[in-house]
Amino acid sequence: MVTSKILCQDAKSFYDQGMVKAYAGKLEEAIAFFDKSIELDQSVYVVWFNRGMAKAMLNDYEGALPDYEQTLKLYPLYKAGYLNRGTVKKHLTDYDAAIADYSYSIQLDPNYADAFYNRGLVYEMLDKKDSACADFKKARKNGLKYADQKIEKCKENSLTPNNYFSILRLTKTAENDKYGFTREDPIKVGCGPNGGPANQEAYLDLLRDKQGKAVKYRRLGSCCMYDSPNGLFGKGRLDQYEILYRNNNNKEVKSILYISFDDYEELKIPFGFKTIGQK
Repeated sequence: MVTSKILCQDAKSFYDQGMVKAYAGKLEEAIAFFDKSIELDQSVYVVWFNRGMAKAMLNDYEGALPDYEQTLKLYPLYKAGYLNRGTVKKHLTDYDAAIADYSYSIQLDPNYADAFYNRGLVYEMLDKKDSACADFKKARKNGLKYADQKIEKCKENSLTPNNYFSILRLTKTAENDKYGFTREDPIKVGCGPNGGPANQEAYLDLLRDKQGKAVKYRRLGSCCMYDSPNGLFGKGRLDQYEILYRNNNNKEVKSILYISFDDYEELKIPFGFKTIGQK
């Protein structure tokens, strides 16, 4: 988070209260204070930036994007603005635009390790190994130690082995209401380049409810085993995720999705849901 001394007094008071809430992890309350600050003074880029960051941390990428757009309109040379807007665009599946934002932030700061690393992640998703590995090495050269793990993978024959799957978009909708909601018909996302539950989260991040809002989720744990040639000792595992969303009547609903990363099958959107950009 960033701060500013150029806020007028009333707007600054709301902004400061918002920052206190943000640092305490109370992001929705923080956004409410940032809203009030912006109502009083729309000229301060840091308020737009931090409101966008709070929205993104709540997986509200559609809401965060215009905040970052306004940030960059007010401060066109703000490298962190391009970095964060690039990450939002990645989550919104606009991968070319994400790469362009990361690249521009690198143009502003040729030693910007975070931009190299995040651009590398997008190249990795797109299975562009050479470009990804080059960016991970530049990130490490500029001090980003956690790029080491990616660089080690670059030494292997493939950055993303054949049994790894990058979840870029969802295009097909389930034809019945059992898919994902029963143990007998789980969502099989496979294992991605970032391992473990990363593909499960990537899948869930692409879901939208009937109101077009992002689905909130939390992992409840593993529930059951099933026969799988890819699992340990011939057994795959299903993980349970509690999802929170709004139905057609705009009423908040909780459900359980069953997801496995031991196996991969063609991914579908659960019946009654949408994905990013879908009408």
